[in-house]
Parts: sequence; C-alpha cells; structure tokens
Amino acid sequence: MKNSRLLIFSFLIFLFPSCAKDANGESKSEIIVIDFENVVETDSLISPRELFSEVEFFLLKTPDSLKITIASKIRQVGDKLFILDQKRNNIFAFDKAGNFLGLVGWQGQGPTEFSEVSDFDVHDKHIYIYSRGDFSVFIFDSTNLEFIRRIKFEDWGMQISVLNSGNIALYSLMIEGDDSYNINIYSQEGVLLDKRMFYDEEGNYQAMNYTGFISGDYYTYPLSSIIYKINEDAKNDSIKYEINFPGRLPESDASNYMLFTQNERNKKNDNILTKFELGGQGEFICHYHFREGSSNGFTLGVRLASGETFGHLNLKHAAAKGKRDIYVRMFFKGPYNMPYYSKQTESYFVASNSESVGIYYDEISVDIRSGSVYDDELLSILSHTDLEEIVIMKFKLKDSF
Repeated sequence: MKNSRLLIFSFLIFLFPSCAKDANGESKSEIIVIDFENVVETDSLISPRELFSEVEFFLLKTPDSLKITIASKIRQVGDKLFILDQKRNNIFAFDKAGNFLGLVGWQGQGPTEFSEVSDFDVHDKHIYIYSRGDFSVFIFDSTNLEFIRRIKFEDWGMQISVLNSGNIALYSLMIEGDDSYNINIYSQEGVLLDKRMFYDEEGNYQAMNYTGFISGDYYTYPLSSIIYKINEDAKNDSIKYEINFPGRLPESDASNYMLFTQNERNKKNDNILTKFELGGQGEFICHYHFREGSSNGFTLGVRLASGETFGHLNLKHAAAKGKRDIYVRMFFKGPYNMPYYSKQTESYFVASNSESVGIYYDEISVDIRSGSVYDDELLSILSHTDLEEIVIMKFKLKDSF
C-alpha cells in the first residue's frame, strides 16, 4: 500500500509517547487530539446555531443570468467577499451587504484569461485564481478586480493555498508526474522550491474529491484523520492534529481506497475525515463520515477555543433522519459545504447549499411556517425570497458553551 513508510512513522509517534520530539524537533505534546467520540452528552441534541455568536445573515444579490449554483469557497479581503462557484467556473465579488460587484477575470484564450477556475485563494489584497488546464495562477487586484500578472507552472494540481510565507502550494488529490509527492511549493515567480506530502506508490490508491485537503499551511491525506502543518524552514512537516471519531478508518488503511469502497458497499463502519477549517483561537470545524443504523452521511464536528467538542452525540447533524434542524439542512450538510474562516474579522462565513435546500425543501418550508427559525433576520430573508437563493451566514464561535 501507498504511504506505508509515512504511516509507520506516524504510528511510532503515537505508540511511543516517551519520544519527546518528532523529526522536526517538535514536542509530542504539540500534537492536539480532537476527540468527537468522547464528548459531553447533552439531554437532547443541540443545534450548531447554539455554538455561534455575533451572527449575521445576508442574501447574495446577483443578476438572473449569473445566479450562483454552489458556493464552493469563500474568502474575505477588506470589505469584499469573494466566492467560487465551481460549476460556473467563476469567482464572484460582493460587498459586505451581499451586493454583486462583478466577476474576477474572464474565461477565454487571451493572455489575461483562464480556461477554468480549479480553485482560488487570497493573500496580501490579491486574488490568486488557479487554472489547472492552463498550468497557471492568475493574480488580480482585490480593490478594482483588475488583472495583475500570470504565473506559469510545469506541473499541475487541483487545489491552491497561498502559504503564510507568500509561497504558493499546489495540492493534488493524486500523484501526478514522475515523483511521489502531492504538494509542490513555488515562489511568487513560479520557481519550484520544494515538494511535500510523500506517498509510496504501490497501487490500490484512488482519491475521492471529498477527501484530502489543503487549508492554509495545513493538509490531510485522503482517507487519513491526521492533519499536518507545512514547515517550510524544516525538512519534514509535523503532525499537528489527530481527529478521533467513531468507526474511524485505521491509519494503516488510509491509502487503501479499494478497502474503503468495499466497506462502503458492505455498510461497514469505516468512517473518514473530510473537509476541515482552523480558526484563530484554537477552534476547529470539520465534517466526518458517520453511520447510524441504516443511515450514513457526513456530520459536523466543532471544537471551541475552550477545548469543548461537539459531534454527532451532542449536536444535530445530517447523517440520520430526525436529527436535523433548519441550520443543518441549509448550511451544514457535508461534505462540501464548510464554514470558511477570515483572519481579518475573526469570523466564519458559510453559504446555504442549494442542493441541500432542494433535498430538504419541504422540511425547510415547515420550519419557516412553524417558527422553528431562531434568527428573525434569517426568517425574514427566507419568508420573502426563493429558498434556493444563496444566503450567507457570518458568525463567530463562542469561546465556551
């Protein structure tokens, strides 16, 4: 199996707590275990909404010809929000009230145009649009949305992250090229500086698009529940988070895609971590795969700054019928719809998911009529607009519950 050397290394770290340091000289105690299996159970499941403070809602206002289908990613720069609609291959710009300001760049064959929007990120008031088909990043000014320059690469990926250093990391869900690394790190000039995320290529590996992610300077392997931090000034990356939840797929099988899909077909309880987002005060949000009886899906996991954790045992979730509310139905049905953290405002932004709204349309309509919507602002929006219009919820996580 692929990645066997890395997995053996990971197990050695966890099996021998007396080992004070890892390969980077970092202390074992720096690894944070976030445990969604052993949480404080409540008398009844609570809504994710009960974990939020300073909550605001606003409707995205776009022309009828440019309606967002799926808000795949949200980033804030100054007083603007930039939202990726991966189905439309566009980045939309909005002001803080949800007014449409324009598209960032254009699809085409010109020197300033891209063939697709595979992913995007922001850094230092600039927008970085990654086009896999062009082997390029296109940089735009967030103030006036004007094109600045293009960076060409020799290799491609699927996701982009502009690291804290300003260097650009391209991450693929699968090995591409002649080496065994899935992350390439480039300078702002497009010079290849380093390769990370090693895999032993021994077959049996095929990634899924809801597994394996890069978020800021952090990443996780597909099917793995361990999160690594990129250490650009060190030879090796370090394990920073271990995420625990019921039926978690063993790390020894984390590169065995065929085993995972076989277990899925046989309804075995092998669950995986999907998307994750890190806050500025030690908060953590993710979706993890979860099976309950004959139902299975992706449930929300939240860790507050206090260290309190909330998962399927104490939080309403979408993985089982009868355990959802309007906030879960609209905003937190995994695995794709994640809240995105803004360092600028120390807030999270999450968009309503039009596909999820379509699935739960009748239930959401009942929630609206029955007064089951906690926020008057959200109720007003939903009562006066098409439910499939995109609503943004901005919030902060409470320090403690």
